[in-house]
Amino acid sequence: MKVYQGVPVYPGVAIGKLSVVVSDRVGSQKRVLIQPGQVDKELRRIEAAFRGANAALETSRDDATRQLGAEFGRLYEAYLLILNDAGMRSRIEKAVSEHLVTAEYAVDSTLNQQADLLRNLDPHYAERANDILDLRDRLLHELLSIRAVDRAETTEPTIVAASFLKPSAASKLDPAKTSAIVTENGAIGSHTAIVAAALHVPTVLGVGSFLTETGETTVAIVDGELGRLVLDPTPDVLAQYERKLNRLHEEQRRLESKNRSIYAKTLDGVDIEIKGNIEFPQEAKTCYEYGAPGVGLYRTEFLYLTSPSGTLPNEEAHFEAYKQVAEAMNGRQVTIRTFDLGADKLPNGLKFTPEPEPNPFLGLRSVRLSLRNGDMFRTQIRALLRASVYGKIAVMFPLVSTIMEFRKARMIFNDVRDELLEKNVPFDRDIPLGIMVETPAAVITLEQFAHDVDFFSIGTNDLLQYAMATDRTNPSVSELYEQESPALLRMIKRTVDVARTYDKPVSLCGQMGSVPENIPLLLGLGLRTISVAPGMILRLKEVCEGYSIADCQDLAARAALMESSTEVRMLLRNDWHERTQTGY
Repeated sequence: MKVYQGVPVYPGVAIGKLSVVVSDRVGSQKRVLIQPGQVDKELRRIEAAFRGANAALETSRDDATRQLGAEFGRLYEAYLLILNDAGMRSRIEKAVSEHLVTAEYAVDSTLNQQADLLRNLDPHYAERANDILDLRDRLLHELLSIRAVDRAETTEPTIVAASFLKPSAASKLDPAKTSAIVTENGAIGSHTAIVAAALHVPTVLGVGSFLTETGETTVAIVDGELGRLVLDPTPDVLAQYERKLNRLHEEQRRLESKNRSIYAKTLDGVDIEIKGNIEFPQEAKTCYEYGAPGVGLYRTEFLYLTSPSGTLPNEEAHFEAYKQVAEAMNGRQVTIRTFDLGADKLPNGLKFTPEPEPNPFLGLRSVRLSLRNGDMFRTQIRALLRASVYGKIAVMFPLVSTIMEFRKARMIFNDVRDELLEKNVPFDRDIPLGIMVETPAAVITLEQFAHDVDFFSIGTNDLLQYAMATDRTNPSVSELYEQESPALLRMIKRTVDVARTYDKPVSLCGQMGSVPENIPLLLGLGLRTISVAPGMILRLKEVCEGYSIADCQDLAARAALMESSTEVRMLLRNDWHERTQTGY
């Protein structure tokens, strides 16, 4: 048995054989010289290749828009913009005319150099380098008359595996035949991650090299909740996951047949709000249908990540997205987080710093980036305010570390609000403003914030990362990035206690909240609002209904005495096992 740790993109569990997507990557082209009289012919071949690649991308864009929505069609607009860049094509043609090489070699060498340049510029541009290589392959397919294989051909549900799964391939996967997705490479902010999440199948990216360990008989387990891939599991582990998978299926069928009340009630009658975390407007409909009392986190950065390369979404694109979510929730609150860009989430073709940052996770990102890019920030705020007349909207700022950061962001918000007032543009004048509690600095100085903010939302993913000084995407230190960390539990407890003292609403919207075993612990720590992936809403409501607050407080008190994540995790799992009698 081998276990690989990657980045969880969408929760759930899948067990089965791997269906490997054969890479469309074309091998390096040999340097073949041509005669001066052959230059015009090679240039005509290049023109035809660009024309064919452009037509194929437009077809893919239209297919993605029809099947998945306009957000995914825009992914192909990014490719089209790069493909139609006059400078790139000019360099390819120059290689042919000046160095007398074939069209194939000119395309291969020119675009490889451009991809290498992006990689050397900053490791976080690796996904953009992949975009360049995708276009290289599309052009070579045209020049060499190669028929691309964009998907894994399967007759029954299988786990789709790849070294790198192109967005075009991901968008063409049939959800009915895809039980999970797992890749050797990839990041949470990549185009592939965006498309995979929309398919609503368990997805784990960036697990490292594993395809060489697989064969026709390999049994695999993809755990989208924990971000794990298990190859050739032992009989015991396989049996554990089969029980877990069967339980998940049975629970989902049962839950979907139940009355979907807005609030979950504990055994002693306390109301618990299980809200939804969304990336795309169409996900709000699922939240509403599952009885979520609201959207606890709308991650607006995906509007930027799906924009054409080198461009930002305009005010109307923001407005339409926020309006759609507000209307879909039909009066239930939608908490919209202003863009959380930077670090590992960079829009195509855009740079926010003149030089690469040596440590972008500690650099210009989130609210810091907003405050440095006033026009960009104001565009989003105007759209938020305009959309507020179509529903109940709250706004929160990400990664706030000091009270001055919040006050500066609020000042810009108020300034934009006053501009709209002068222009008689209608908007809700009572929009709550809150912060994501994601840094130890915010936790330590929370009393300062309590006098200014309207609400708090605990982002456990970044809070744990910064508290443990651990890159959550780095498998070498993954043993430190554990959601059951005693340090994280104490920070959650302190945040809840301060919020309660100052009578401020507080919620939790990190990955920790989507794990059923963690729910009673979080309730015991004092939380009454938790925001999770839409597919987990019904399941976690039922978890809440199986506990009294006294039970949860007792569990939290025992967890507070423990010294390690392992001890806390075993406590939670043992308690879960005793109550469910189904095992892990």
